Amino acid sequence: MKKPSAGLVAAAIILLAPFGFWIYYDIYKTPMLSPRLKEFYQVPFFKLANQLGDTVTSDDLKGYVYVTDFFFASCPGVCPKLSTHLSKMQENFKDEQRIKFVSITVDPMRDSVAALKAYSEKYKAVDTKWYFLTGVKDTIYNLAEKGFKVPVVEDVNGEEEFTHTDRMVLVDGTGMIRGYYNVVEDTAMVDSLYNDIERLLIEKPKS
Repeated sequence: MKKPSAGLVAAAIILLAPFGFWIYYDIYKTPMLSPRLKEFYQVPFFKLANQLGDTVTSDDLKGYVYVTDFFFASCPGVCPKLSTHLSKMQENFKDEQRIKFVSITVDPMRDSVAALKAYSEKYKAVDTKWYFLTGVKDTIYNLAEKGFKVPVVEDVNGEEEFTHTDRMVLVDGTGMIRGYYNVVEDTAMVDSLYNDIERLLIEKPKS
């Protein structure tokens, strides 16, 4: 029997490789080996209050992989979409104790502890897994712009009142930012975020 040419074998491998990856991931729910995620910036120390009125600091998040977004409870546009994505992530990672979600309001004057609690219940947030944080406005804006390196501007003339990032930020257990994801405008980014979370959960510390 005539053997297939080397060229045909190589072409078949190239065509089937992507399917092999997804079959592997679907079975084991573990990302295949790949280079370490890029390290962007170290999140500085912060101290804010959550939807229960309890103090939450960046130190409380050490050892956890967490996803952060910036929002405000009365936002009519992008915020509900971000919160819906986070609600789904919370459900998908409900049995994973090493991950948390952090939503920080850019409208602390109106987003009181009670307002954040009501908002969190709307998206079925688990208080110990998904923090909705508020605090002093200047502190929050400084944290967003200088800490997480994302824009936040009070939009006096705009319909949404505040112009803020629509990207989610992925942070590792050491407080290092490892990725930015525009999950609202690019649905492929949702898959990237899920995969990168899994990668961080199995990532070994740098030697």
